[in-house]
Amino acid sequence: MALNRTFTLNTSAKIPAVGFGTWQAAPREVERAVEVALRTGYRHIDCAAIYRNEQEVGNGIKNSGVRREEIFITGKLWNTKHRPEDVEGALDKTLADLGVEYVDLYLMHWPCAFKPGNKFFPLDSNGVFELDDVDASVTWKAMETLLKTGKTRAIGVSNFNIRRLESLLATATVIPAVNQIEIHPYLQQPSLFSFCKQHGIVLTAYSPLGNNQTGEPRTVDDGKVHEIAKKLEKDPGQLLVSWGVQRGHVVLPKSVTPSRIESNFQDFVIPEEEMQELYALERHKRFNFPARWGFDIFDEAGEEFVRKAALDAGEENKTKFTV
Repeated sequence: MALNRTFTLNTSAKIPAVGFGTWQAAPREVERAVEVALRTGYRHIDCAAIYRNEQEVGNGIKNSGVRREEIFITGKLWNTKHRPEDVEGALDKTLADLGVEYVDLYLMHWPCAFKPGNKFFPLDSNGVFELDDVDASVTWKAMETLLKTGKTRAIGVSNFNIRRLESLLATATVIPAVNQIEIHPYLQQPSLFSFCKQHGIVLTAYSPLGNNQTGEPRTVDDGKVHEIAKKLEKDPGQLLVSWGVQRGHVVLPKSVTPSRIESNFQDFVIPEEEMQELYALERHKRFNFPARWGFDIFDEAGEEFVRKAALDAGEENKTKFTV
């Protein structure tokens, strides 16, 4: 049985601890998956413009029969809409696609601005990503004004490290309610976790099971994870979801398989000994780092590395990023 735990945002709103992620879910699949998730008991749906499936997510919400006011919906501002004059229009598009009048939380998806326009992935003639010189603090000021419109109940960020948060907080009037980042036992980010807790920012974990972006074994495939799950008579996915919530952050498992959607929602309390065994899996393994953008998002790779990565990926980008 799901524990239906929540965390409290700095707006006093409650955010369900286990949400349903819609990244990498094809449109036809995601409509049914969202419906199944809501019928299963999920009350937190995580969306983004760049997932290019928000209309289908909205259809799934409608088909579920669950009332809008019972669902916590998160949307995200894409990189091409960082200029202040583009921010509200981007949110309007998300609301129209989802078929709702407001979102509960609107996040700046990345601290990286792309050249504005209607292409999600603007490339130059060499296939290199075209960035825009808009500081995240400027975009944040525009996001702050959204709160007065009633179109979002809270605002936050995603993929921000401590340095970028400190820079944002230096000029912010509104403290981000959430920072959505990659977290799982392979990448626990304890310093960032402590910083956010100190500033009243709730952390939300995407890819809480790891992911197959890189073709490497996921965290959920780890032998130790399977050993602990078997010992506790639980599914490995349930174990990692429960680890995240018990540690103190929101988790966003995703699946389009009904049985997996249901099992991921059945979180439980993990004994302390097994929690410590999961903590011991830390290896600073990041599955999500788009170095090809030419932007050192996490301050870990270095400018020279990301510049080279951007140039090296140029030819592939021309066929891979066409929208």
